[in-house]
Amino acid sequence: MARVTVWHLTRLRRLPLIEEQGLRTRADLSDRLGPPGVEDRQAPGTYAHGRRVSAYLSLDHARTHIGEHGRGLITFTVDPAKVIATPGAARDGGAAAYWDAARQLRDWLTQAEPPVDLEVHQNVPVRAKYLRLPGTLLTADELGPYAEIVEAVADTDRLSAKALMHLAIIASDGDDGSHEFATAVALAYRDGPEPQGLVRELVQLGPDKVASAALAEYGSVAPDAAQRLRQTLEATRGWAEQQGLEHGQGLLARSAAVVDEVTAIE
Repeated sequence: MARVTVWHLTRLRRLPLIEEQGLRTRADLSDRLGPPGVEDRQAPGTYAHGRRVSAYLSLDHARTHIGEHGRGLITFTVDPAKVIATPGAARDGGAAAYWDAARQLRDWLTQAEPPVDLEVHQNVPVRAKYLRLPGTLLTADELGPYAEIVEAVADTDRLSAKALMHLAIIASDGDDGSHEFATAVALAYRDGPEPQGLVRELVQLGPDKVASAALAEYGSVAPDAAQRLRQTLEATRGWAEQQGLEHGQGLLARSAAVVDEVTAIE
C-alpha cells in the first residue's frame, strides 16, 4: 500500500522551530510542554508515555480542530502498515476506550468507508526534510489590514514576500497573536515550492532594499498597513546603524531575534 499524506495542526509560533527541527514526539517535548497526560500514558506499546507524533488523515476534518490546535499546517506521509489510527469519536469513552479502538491505518483503509475522523499516530519523530509546510489556514480577518498585501505578493512574488515577511516579524514586536505575526507566517509558508536560490538572492540584493521596493510597488493596496511596515523598516535601519551593521543584515538580525523570542513561548 502506498504512503499516505496526513495533516498536523499547531500554533503559528511553533512553525519556525518545526521547520528547523522537525516534528518531535510528545515525550521529546516534555521539557517545553510538561509531562505527558493520561491519554499519552495509556497509549499502547511503543506509543506509550507520549512517544508519538499525531496527525489527521483528512484535511477537512483537521479544519474542525483549528480552535484546539492552531492554524499552523504541516503535512507529511506515513506508511499505513507502520502507524496506528483511531477514530476521534472514540475519545468519548475515555483514554482506555480510545486506544482500544486503535488499528493499523492499513486496516482502516481497506474498509469501503473509513471513518472521516481518523487520527493517525506514529511512534517516531518526523525529520525536518520529510515535512512540508504548505499555506496556513489563516483567514483575512486574522491578517487584518495586511490581507490585501498578502494576497498581492504571497504567491506571485516570492522575493518580495520573503522580504516583507522579515519586516512583518519585526513589526509584530514578538506578539504571536498580532496581525503582523499572522502576516509574516502567511507570507512565509505557501502551497507551492520555493524558487531555488531565493534566500541567497534576497541576501545578495539586500532584504531592506527588496522590502522597500515591495512596499513601493504593492503598498497602494493597503496604505495603512504599508505605512506601518515603512515605519518599521526605517526604525530597523536606524537600529542597524547603531549596531554597526548594514541595513539588510540588521533587518535579518532583528527578525531572527523576534523569532527566537516567540518560539520560546509555551
